[in-house]
Amino acid sequence: MENPPKDSTPCLENDPSARIDTITLGTSHVNSSDIEAARGLGGCLVPSEGTATWIHILPHELVLLIFQLYAGMHTPVRNLVALTLVCKLWQHIVEGTPSLWCWISGEEALPRVRKALAMAKDAPLEIHYPEEGAKTDQETFFTEIYGRITHWRSLVVGTGNADTVVALLKSAVAPNLETLHLCGPYGWKGGPVTLFGGEQAPHALTDFKVHYIPVVMEPLRLSGLRSLELRELPIMSAEELLRVLSVSPALEHYCLQNLACLTDFTLPGHKKEFSTLHGVETRTIHLSHLRSLTLGGLPVSFVHLVLSIIRAPVLQGCFLDCRIDRHDQSPTSDLLTTHISHLIPVLAALTNEAEEIEINSFGDNDWTFTVGKFAIGTEGASALQRKHLDEMLEWLFGYLGGHLKALPVSLIFFELDVDSEWFTWVVSTLKVTKLELWTGPFRNRDPDQRPRNIISLLSQPLVSAPIKWLFPELESIDTNVVHEYGKSKILEMVKARHSYIETQGKDAGDSILKPFREIRLRGGRNNISKEVVPHAEFLDALQEAAKGAEIWWEEVKWTGNKDSGSK
Repeated sequence: MENPPKDSTPCLENDPSARIDTITLGTSHVNSSDIEAARGLGGCLVPSEGTATWIHILPHELVLLIFQLYAGMHTPVRNLVALTLVCKLWQHIVEGTPSLWCWISGEEALPRVRKALAMAKDAPLEIHYPEEGAKTDQETFFTEIYGRITHWRSLVVGTGNADTVVALLKSAVAPNLETLHLCGPYGWKGGPVTLFGGEQAPHALTDFKVHYIPVVMEPLRLSGLRSLELRELPIMSAEELLRVLSVSPALEHYCLQNLACLTDFTLPGHKKEFSTLHGVETRTIHLSHLRSLTLGGLPVSFVHLVLSIIRAPVLQGCFLDCRIDRHDQSPTSDLLTTHISHLIPVLAALTNEAEEIEINSFGDNDWTFTVGKFAIGTEGASALQRKHLDEMLEWLFGYLGGHLKALPVSLIFFELDVDSEWFTWVVSTLKVTKLELWTGPFRNRDPDQRPRNIISLLSQPLVSAPIKWLFPELESIDTNVVHEYGKSKILEMVKARHSYIETQGKDAGDSILKPFREIRLRGGRNNISKEVVPHAEFLDALQEAAKGAEIWWEEVKWTGNKDSGSK
């Protein structure tokens, strides 16, 4: 099966189990009739002899919620059966509370699925079929639960083969469905998918997520959503995306990633005020509940449009990753314009608790800047020029707060070509304290000419008069070891820097080199196995040269040749 592309822009809160647990395992899902049934004599729970009593003095609603959280969404029947074995009282509570059995999981065998359906009676059902770990095959599972489709409240499916559930949802309607998550395989081969027989989505639906399955969105007429997450959908118009925004004022989570339908999206010149887009008015959209916003792998023009029309006063996380396809485009001139000035206070607030600035490069034309809970990235055909980086930093410091200039910087490089002139500029602009390098002998490139040259630049002053080293405040380096040559270059670099530290004058000012605090080495994407330590002699020599710095190999701290270390 073809692997999905690199996902550099993860949706905020995109883990279905994390979101569903907090959304659906609330007290509202414990039926009031179940609460009454769980009450003992005199309105109190009466413990059996020998049973821990503290839980029995809690309110009945809280006891049921604790039981429900313990049951979870993965193996609920197994966990509930375990609760019934504690004492007769707990057995009475669990077996007499249908809403505790509402989770129907494909991670359990068919007998347990049938038991859950029987015990849940008429309670709303939370259906979960995982990508891995299924104990009941997909066809059998959905055949078993189909008869209760009117009771489905949530359906969360993540699987490499979603044919069965997709075929079912093409014609069937789950009228009370509130949550629908469909995550299919990358490279879907089945063609467009029309859900619910082409009818409008259930009115109760407020949480909608689709990955890789080409669902035709327009017939669904989604509205009133709390969460929308779409990834790799080839057939959805910009008009529909804007319409859903405008009719979902309670939206809390909005994530769009790599939507091929927007590949050719264009707007009039960025200096022009636009009132309509293809007949759709781009009036202000108030999203007073929006907490997380992710726009990844989308044309910069579309990202700019969305930012210019939304108002999101309580935003708690924002990830922007824009595609720049023309050499005359840049992040500042095409995205960070006066049209989004209304968002500046909100974005600035996301950086208030930032402890560092992270600059991440996945290649010459793929960069991401992360400050606190705000991240902005660019990718495209043209390499991001140094002036664009300078403009980006100037915008961050100028609009989001001058205090950011004092933050330490973490640089992460993947397969990046760099030169000493570029780094001279970085040294004069940023306070780099952590450096992470990843490279390997692939893409038909000579690994000696990839990020290994950064190691060489770290080994000697960039400028001799006055002496100026690359990243003088660097305390942590994390890199994969490519081969014997790479090991020797790392050792030479550490020796050179620490030798200079011993002789440098205390009056050197900003050019004073700091010693390494930690050096982390890995195998990974190269010819050195992750399980094989690259020669104890090398690690011992590195530990000696580093003069007190912690040495790590694959997350294991090196404590010497006689003791291979412990986590």
